[in-house]
Amino acid sequence: MILTPQDIQGQVFNKKVNGYDKDEVKQFLVLVSEALEGEIIEKEKIRKKYEKTKESLLKFEKREDILRDTLVSAQRFSKDIKKNSEKEAEIVIKESEMKGEEIINNAIIREKSIKSEIKNLKFKRKEIESDLINMLNSLKELIESYHIEDSDFEKVEYISK
Repeated sequence: MILTPQDIQGQVFNKKVNGYDKDEVKQFLVLVSEALEGEIIEKEKIRKKYEKTKESLLKFEKREDILRDTLVSAQRFSKDIKKNSEKEAEIVIKESEMKGEEIINNAIIREKSIKSEIKNLKFKRKEIESDLINMLNSLKELIESYHIEDSDFEKVEYISK
């Protein structure tokens, strides 16, 4: 049976000879009723706080999913760029070898050209790697900021207890 503060205040007892003092019983019932009402209010506050905390947790989980997807995409992108750079370098070298065999007279000029292209490709690859490292560092900083927010949130939870 669930008792409400109104149930306690409205409770009527049978009268008996040498029974309890009516005023004392009523005062006690008022005290019990007030205490129960306070507990009900506190329970409702806790429930509302729980709901807010649950909503916050869902938001953080969504952010985590987004960050995880972004990181996976960045890793794939990095691998693809590396593969493409390696394929391009291989193609350039093969073409230069074939042309070098066909055109012996232009071999020295062509060799210089290929080395220059390789240097440019390596330079481009380094630029891309640097950009990726910067992007990953930014993502790391973003994740760390979420950890700081989580820490602040836990402090708020501790203070509210």
